[in-house]
Amino acid sequence: MPIFATNSIIRQTTRLLMIFVKGYGQMCNNILQYAHAYAFGREYGIKVVSMRFAYKYRYFALCGKGYHKPIVYLLAKLLIALKAVKPFYVAEPEDNTPALQKTLRKRSFSIIDGWHFRFPELFMKYAGDIRKLFTFNPQITEKVSNEIKTFSGEADLCVAVHVRRGDYINWLGGIYYFEDDVYIRNIRDFLQAFPDKKIAVFIATNDRRLSVDAYRSALGTERIFCLKHNEAEDLCMLSLCDYIIGVRSTFSLVASFLKNRPLYWIPDKDTPLKLEKFSSFEQEFRTV
Repeated sequence: MPIFATNSIIRQTTRLLMIFVKGYGQMCNNILQYAHAYAFGREYGIKVVSMRFAYKYRYFALCGKGYHKPIVYLLAKLLIALKAVKPFYVAEPEDNTPALQKTLRKRSFSIIDGWHFRFPELFMKYAGDIRKLFTFNPQITEKVSNEIKTFSGEADLCVAVHVRRGDYINWLGGIYYFEDDVYIRNIRDFLQAFPDKKIAVFIATNDRRLSVDAYRSALGTERIFCLKHNEAEDLCMLSLCDYIIGVRSTFSLVASFLKNRPLYWIPDKDTPLKLEKFSSFEQEFRTV
């Protein structure tokens, strides 16, 4: 990047307090990580920039606003490389100290990394603003909305099922890695809870080998769909359905948040699904 361009950005931003948030984990981890930092910044008049949403996950309204541009990401990387800005790694809850927060409210530029820069009360205070920032780009919403309308037909309800495989075979010793029969049983429990309703089931998964036909055969319905989506389209799909079923994951949690959808996390392979066990984002996000 040309030096004059970097200097121009610095001149434009030195009158501001700014926190750069380094990415943690995958997309929905990044959303929650940034949202907590944004809420802190909103409370104290600090600009907060997610480095990931400045260049990588370009699916949201946030990416077209303010400082969420690739050149700002490059600036942050340059400041880190030159050791011009001190990074603060908030790896554990005890790292999020009043002293750190005071420092961030005074420094012109700061870098935050880690999972535990969290402010639950401020998050909920500014939840409406955060939802607006993570509104999907119109072409994503239009595509997914049309698909749900087309495939669900005359269904009374749509339920999204997040079948998480991949990395979950090892995460926490595989405690939330379930085979198809577990998801099928939970879907069956859900269908039986609405005996007089026509229900369409939309599956989002990172398992490329998942057989939709096996689910249809086991459940005796053709209204089960697994569409070819990228990560943002799958997240949008979950958020637009009436209910969400999955395993403990920030992916289904963020989907629940975006449209206030009821969420059920499958606790183990044996527990039956009951409607009264559906929860909300506000009840669950402090536990992740």
